[in-house]
Amino acid sequence: LEGGGAERAMLDIGRGLAERGFAVDLLLMTREGQYHDDVPDSVRVVSLDTHGLPATLPALIFYLRRRRPSVLLSTLTTCNVAALLAGVQQRDMRVIVRQASHFSMNYATRPLRGRIALSVERALWRFADAVVANSCDVADDIRRIAPRIAPRVHVIRNPVVWPGLSARAAETVDHPWLRDDDVPVVLAAAGLRPVKDQATLLRAFALVAAERTARLVIIGDGAERDRLLELARELGIADWFDLPGFQRNPFAWMARADVFVMSSIFEGAPNALVQALACGTTVVSTDCPGGTREILGDGAWGALTPVGDHAALAAAISEALHNPMVPSALIGRANEFSAESSISDYEDAIAEVLNR
Repeated sequence: LEGGGAERAMLDIGRGLAERGFAVDLLLMTREGQYHDDVPDSVRVVSLDTHGLPATLPALIFYLRRRRPSVLLSTLTTCNVAALLAGVQQRDMRVIVRQASHFSMNYATRPLRGRIALSVERALWRFADAVVANSCDVADDIRRIAPRIAPRVHVIRNPVVWPGLSARAAETVDHPWLRDDDVPVVLAAAGLRPVKDQATLLRAFALVAAERTARLVIIGDGAERDRLLELARELGIADWFDLPGFQRNPFAWMARADVFVMSSIFEGAPNALVQALACGTTVVSTDCPGGTREILGDGAWGALTPVGDHAALAAAISEALHNPMVPSALIGRANEFSAESSISDYEDAIAEVLNR
């Protein structure tokens, strides 16, 4: 239940299916993380109290033999490998694995141990009854590297826009910069990890700040925190930069920001980008592999810049500050990523694998 996009998506898929009458168990290796308090009462939480594949696999098999679910849905590499290996043992159960990021880019940027784990996951896809990709780009990548499973690949968007989002966006934010209408705020929301490339964002913001007064806020936690703070000092923007940490309600922050920026090297289908659109906030993003270009309609709903190009990102941020997009148009685009539509697609995928 850590505060990542894949974890959020699985929690919301479980919630949506439970609301439609499914008996849903949310199966965790450990019951901890920022989303702990967001699990609805309609979902039964089961913690295996394990860490890593060697301990998780036997615990998972024991759970499956006792609980005997009809369908097992998993995401992220360790869980997918465990689910597919356990599924071989459970002939009366269907296994659906969800690919949360662009596989080839994820593989290319991982150290050796990570590449081995991903190779194992890819080799085991043949045992999956269905593979869900959260964007067309991710699906195309899967079909290219594993053509034999192409007929079993489904594109299902993440359940991002839920009823009540606008009410959460209207909640107050306890941060002085977001109560100051005189100085614009550039906002990002992501884990502080190398793949999110916030260093490029800081360099871009330094160029923006050299031309006009502005502030930069990144909400999220991660191992890159100290490095980013040091880089901000080196760039001379420390007084205009803040890292307030993980926020349970990012919508209120997005709704009060002037521009939302994503600087990733690659993605799967970035929830935060859709969330910002749903709050009516003008967005700027790198044109990274994954679902970003799809979400922004080839640039119709937000500027796209080359990955790692801080000068181009700075120019796009400056343009967005000067000429924001119409909020109602952005909200209309975000509504195409409704939770209702996503959960219906998951229902259809479950029905298909059960009826084979």
